[in-house]
Amino acid sequence: MIFPVLRGLLSPLLIPVTFLLFSLNLLVFIVTLGENEEGDRKIEAILSNRSFIETQGAAFAQMISRQDGASVFSPMLHQLAAKALNGDSDSRRLLGNLAVRNATFMRDAENYDFVGDEIALEKWRSAFKELKSVQAEHPTYQWGLSRLHNGWLQYITYQFSHSGIVHLFWNMVFLLLFGGFVETTLGGSFVILSYLGGGLLGAFAYSKLSGISSSPLVGASAAVSALIAFVGIVGMVRKRKLRFFYWLLPAEGYYGFAYLPSWLVLLVMLLPDLGGYLAATRDFGSVAYSAHLGGAAWGFAMAAALSVGLLRSEREKPFRAQHSSQIEPPGDSQNGPKAA
Repeated sequence: MIFPVLRGLLSPLLIPVTFLLFSLNLLVFIVTLGENEEGDRKIEAILSNRSFIETQGAAFAQMISRQDGASVFSPMLHQLAAKALNGDSDSRRLLGNLAVRNATFMRDAENYDFVGDEIALEKWRSAFKELKSVQAEHPTYQWGLSRLHNGWLQYITYQFSHSGIVHLFWNMVFLLLFGGFVETTLGGSFVILSYLGGGLLGAFAYSKLSGISSSPLVGASAAVSALIAFVGIVGMVRKRKLRFFYWLLPAEGYYGFAYLPSWLVLLVMLLPDLGGYLAATRDFGSVAYSAHLGGAAWGFAMAAALSVGLLRSEREKPFRAQHSSQIEPPGDSQNGPKAA
């Protein structure tokens, strides 16, 4: 295992801009937690109803099968629809779950002319209307970028909303590590520009490459990806090394801290996003890899702008630590702090 730690988690007094962004993310999560959990429970209650899901899957299959020419539905959905219409219950259940994420279905289904068991369809329509009502009031759907809410405001607010505690935790860890590093190296304005610019370009890339669905895009991942790419590229240009924690075995000499080339942070942190995007199936993916890549592209652009002088550091000596030992390798890396 290898993990970038850079200068570690710094005091809020040293990184006020980064800590402000961290605090905003945490505040939004805390304020919306109760409503999010209540909304999630209601949505789960509806979607866990097998009759609802199977009826919805059969309805989605009808909608897909009626599309001809340049269909808005993927070949995979057409294959599932054919199986569902031929009586395959597994395909119906799968389509029933996928329908909730499909923008076309969620937009048109309420007034669509479905055929079949009218009693089952009537029950499904009632539950479907309730589902849309819950989604409309759900904080994640209001803050996130989705078919229901895709105005310019959501391109900002989605960057401060998260789907759960684990999602929030890892984004905030990387925000504090990379944002703190950038702020103490180049200044707070670079953190703001990286975060908001990366989030905006990430959302734009997501909308163009993956398409805005009924499932909201939320999280600071695109913004954090911009910071990661920025640090990695500027470090490569400046020929700097960054501090990583490594762990091979729980034995002396097999774990500790090491100063390694900056390009490694791109390999460790961003290459998996590229692989994930290329390997992902659009209808099944739950991670917005295209948003991460869009954010990273903004980080690359900022690094290029800094290199040619279009951006200038607030600090007198760009990309140089306040204490040289924080960047340059202090001899044998195994003499640093150890982790159990």
